[in-house]
Amino acid sequence: MLTIIIIFLILSQIQTTYAFTFNNVDSTKLHLLDAQKSLAPYGVNIVKIILYSIAIVIVILTRLKWTKHGRKVTKPKIIVESIFYLALSSIVIFDSFYHVGIPTLYLVPYLILFFGLQQYSYLRSNRLMSFWKESKSASIYVKGAGHIHAVFVIGTTSRIIISILFIGSLFGSSRRGIIYASDSTVFLATIVFDLLLMISVGLLIGINRRILIRYNLINEGRENISEK
Repeated sequence: MLTIIIIFLILSQIQTTYAFTFNNVDSTKLHLLDAQKSLAPYGVNIVKIILYSIAIVIVILTRLKWTKHGRKVTKPKIIVESIFYLALSSIVIFDSFYHVGIPTLYLVPYLILFFGLQQYSYLRSNRLMSFWKESKSASIYVKGAGHIHAVFVIGTTSRIIISILFIGSLFGSSRRGIIYASDSTVFLATIVFDLLLMISVGLLIGINRRILIRYNLINEGRENISEK
């Protein structure tokens, strides 16, 4: 979790002056194919792409690990994770309105979808998770709800990938992605993947709410769990 936060902090500081840019290159003199000409004459920041890739891989691997083997639960960890992904998704959505030009009216379905899926995840995840206590340290662990974690990974990573390929701007000043796309295509892709992001973050916040409630019940002795 800390690694992902550090990566996005670095991304926010990277300037386009460090990018490998092709702005001054005449593509007609390079004898490129049409498909190659569509690759961003707007600048490609290799460092940003690598850092985004690392962040995506970390998200995927950690979620797979938590689903299969479980993870240690602490109240600060769950709260920090929830705040981080809420902040990150808010930045992405703001970028959609400010940079891509999505009408602010779309904020209504975005919020409806987020709160609806958050409540669904909160209600459904209770019977999908199992808790246990480590016998030596008395630490509380949880695992399960694999499909919710899968949707979260797909929604988050796909929105980042789409931003890199077609939208640009996210954590940088570039107004285009790596691959050129028409404004209407970028507009439609942004809406679709923003909605998917709202689904994934809503599911994550819902399951984290449930984990916190169960964690408090266990700590207060109002719920008994097995020891391992």
